[in-house]
Amino acid sequence: MWNVPLMQLPDSVQSLIELRYLEITIEAKHLKEIRPGCWSSLQYLSLANCENLEGLFEGMQCLTSLQTLYLHYCPKLVSLPRSLKFLTKLEELYVIDCGEINLQMEPEEEEDKDLHLSLKIFRVFSLDAMTYLPRLLLEGSSTTLQQIEIGFCDELEVLPAWLQNLTSLHKLEISCCPNLLSLPEGMDRLTELRQLKIEGCPVLTERCRRDGGADWHKIAHVQEVNIIYY
Repeated sequence: MWNVPLMQLPDSVQSLIELRYLEITIEAKHLKEIRPGCWSSLQYLSLANCENLEGLFEGMQCLTSLQTLYLHYCPKLVSLPRSLKFLTKLEELYVIDCGEINLQMEPEEEEDKDLHLSLKIFRVFSLDAMTYLPRLLLEGSSTTLQQIEIGFCDELEVLPAWLQNLTSLHKLEISCCPNLLSLPEGMDRLTELRQLKIEGCPVLTERCRRDGGADWHKIAHVQEVNIIYY
């Protein structure tokens, strides 16, 4: 259903209980609630070119088989639903060119402190308003998360101290985040980190110089460090 200018998602689509792959382009501001039992087999969901969309589905917790969530050019989308914390099979999360979204999502309830999520890949690009990473989802996936890629996020100024808890992280790429000034303490705890790439971050790249950069000691243990200077 990708690039079909729907005004709203037809009720009949929810009746496709064996549906596994769905791409949606829609003109609505809000999506209808996912009914319990619907789309329980859905593994891949893409929302692309939804220019008016302000929020995702209510009832996202019903997507119990979802493995990949892809959001691309939803310029009015402002946040992700906290119900994503119930998607224990979600492995890949992509948020691209969603200019109003801020991904801040902190643990708030007692149950949030002991989440066992399964994210492996987290990629965000061209998020003009993003200042925080979604702690609830990423730290909840601390034993599975392998790749983080962040690019063209102009408002991002700091990486969180809790990044050090993502002990399964293998690959970290940061590009074109000009206001990102330093790496957090505790990076040396990321003993599984094998690849680190930083480019287009003027202050940060200077701090990560092998020859005397202020943050070099935090990443000296990483096997493959690629710092690209402009």
